[in-house]
Amino acid sequence: GARPLPRGPEWEVETGEGQRQERGDNEEDSEEESQEEEAEGASELPPPLGATSRTKRFVSEARFVETLLVADASMAAFYGADLQNHILTLMSVAARIYKHPSIKNSINLMVVKVLIVEDEKWGPEVSDNGGLTLRNFCNWQRRFNQPSDRHPEHYDTAILLTRQNFCGQEGLCDTLGVADIGTICDPNKSCSVIEDEGLQAAHTLAHELGHVLSMPHDDSKPCTRLFGPMGKHHMMAPLFVHLNQTLPWSPCSAMYLTELLDGGHGDCLLDAPAAALPLPTGLPGRMALYQLDQQCRQIFGPDFHHCPNTSAQDVCAQLWCHTDGAEPLCHTKNGSLPWADGTPCGPGHLCSEGSCLPEEEVERPKPVVDGGWAPWGPWGECSRTCGGGVQFSHRECKDPEPQNGGRYCLGRRAKYQSCHTEECPPDGKSFREQQCEKYNAYNYTDMDGNLLQWVPKYAGVSPRDRCKLFCRARGRSEFKVFEAKVIDGTLCGPETLAICVRGQCVKAGCDHVVDSPRKLDKCGVCGGKGNSCRKVSGSLTPTSYGYNDIVTIPAGATNIDVKQRSHPGVQNDGNYLALKTADGQYLLNGNLAISAIEQDILVKGTILKYSGSIATLERLQSFRPLPEPLTVQLLTVPGEVFPPKVKYTFFVPNDVDFGMQSSRERATTNIIQPLLHAQWVLGDWSECSSTCGPGWQRRTVECRDPSGQASATCNKALKPEDAKPCESQLCPL
Repeated sequence: GARPLPRGPEWEVETGEGQRQERGDNEEDSEEESQEEEAEGASELPPPLGATSRTKRFVSEARFVETLLVADASMAAFYGADLQNHILTLMSVAARIYKHPSIKNSINLMVVKVLIVEDEKWGPEVSDNGGLTLRNFCNWQRRFNQPSDRHPEHYDTAILLTRQNFCGQEGLCDTLGVADIGTICDPNKSCSVIEDEGLQAAHTLAHELGHVLSMPHDDSKPCTRLFGPMGKHHMMAPLFVHLNQTLPWSPCSAMYLTELLDGGHGDCLLDAPAAALPLPTGLPGRMALYQLDQQCRQIFGPDFHHCPNTSAQDVCAQLWCHTDGAEPLCHTKNGSLPWADGTPCGPGHLCSEGSCLPEEEVERPKPVVDGGWAPWGPWGECSRTCGGGVQFSHRECKDPEPQNGGRYCLGRRAKYQSCHTEECPPDGKSFREQQCEKYNAYNYTDMDGNLLQWVPKYAGVSPRDRCKLFCRARGRSEFKVFEAKVIDGTLCGPETLAICVRGQCVKAGCDHVVDSPRKLDKCGVCGGKGNSCRKVSGSLTPTSYGYNDIVTIPAGATNIDVKQRSHPGVQNDGNYLALKTADGQYLLNGNLAISAIEQDILVKGTILKYSGSIATLERLQSFRPLPEPLTVQLLTVPGEVFPPKVKYTFFVPNDVDFGMQSSRERATTNIIQPLLHAQWVLGDWSECSSTCGPGWQRRTVECRDPSGQASATCNKALKPEDAKPCESQLCPL
């Protein structure tokens, strides 16, 4: 069965999405796909969902990675009584790498539970398919974890060590490890699988754990776009050559880890464990477990021994091994394969980082130096030229830099302030709109070859994703996430004053200053007292079928709220709000095309939020001053037994001449076309059924009679399609 060893406490769990990363040759990184979630609409300018103050942001805090180590039956058979010592030695080597200051964070690897599976029928199903083994292991390990972060037997990540050789899709068996990316605080996905090759597996373990901590490969597009080529000498190189001991982590790895932690996705690592297994501190090469012949056995197999005729330049630097055969050829591996630190390499000499040095020099204790902050750097460039940008100042942990496992600096690593807070010249476009418009130049087309124009998408975006650049095709429901972060200083949404800073929503005032208490009054005046406008309200029960005017709202009106409540239990009551411009162009529900779901209506940089016709309370809202007059109408279909009632309120500036029309005028002059026949009523397109590769998008297409009831009399030859193929992105190899 599985043999447990003692462990320590648990952690707070936060969910995150991830995808698999394998370490080996011929790999491509896949980029994370965003998922759309429902977001609630707000009726006034509320505190933004997910908006944070600056207290915890850009702060270096000590993190503790509580780990479950699992060794399968193949490990138990190979190492026997030495197994626990071996896997804890691997963790010790990896922990030292994570203490290096190039990671730019305080990361402490802690083993809180060890399971040794002595009989494979009790363990996870392990095969040469690394991805399948990862899934099996991740499902298997859940039974040993405790969901509550108050339980002393909770761990943050699980690692499986096996002697099984993994093979990739190309039939090449050079994959050394597999992990999901960015899943550290998701107990269902925070897993990695490591192929054991003796001490070299410590580097694989550190690499795969890097993926779980959201680090991509150094040669991935996001990394090379930001930092250029970074070589093959850092921990997150896809194909490991040799480790740069003075800079084991690339700047890209440090950046992705910092962003994960700053974004709150590593909060399960904040608590130190109550108990953890001690990790070996001595030089591994001094142990019998890692004598030269044993190193050869662990890497190449049980029949291998160290080649005695190693050349002088390969002593400590490159391990050569052979079998006892008729032709004892010596073998090594591509790239660096140094002897274990502490391996004897001559009288009074030991190996250290690939060099043969005097024993006293290798064993002399190295002074542990804790890090200290250097002075704050200058303020950087402002992210915007007007309308409220953000600029940063940073400080580095290099006065002194931590050495030999010393503590990384704790406290604020970055601070920011508002800049260029003056209003932008009015051009009818919001800052987010300008960012979406940039992608018009990429000439995206629909299936018929029509060019798509991109506008901001707010409806249906979850609060945590509000600082991603969601753009939808104008007049359509298709959307894309063009950037993981909007430019600093972009409003989080149309109904809030909060702004995005490094992908997070932070509080700001109407004066475009972070943490400012200044608010818009009901008149839309920043810091005003609410006395520069007057409230307009009314209601109407139209008596004619077709499109009936409710009210024409003048330019400059603020806090618009138009409601049409359905009767209880009636989903399609045959009454729909509509909106048109002064020149007669419909912005919503015109020409009998009804929008069933929530959507944003863009009017010269201002957003009106529409609830969708299927909402019990059909509602149209806008918070900012209206840039042009708009007419609200109600479409009523013939035969409707439920009389509609529309209520509206808004505020108009005192200097705007606004007089109400008579209801008789409204009811008689605006019947555009009655609904005389059954019509096809369309829902919005769904998301693509697959996150990568070919899939399908679907929508409802229903035939409705003039009363809004289901009908079979629509022209079937004119029925619009209810499904179409889609492909969101290529699947990773």
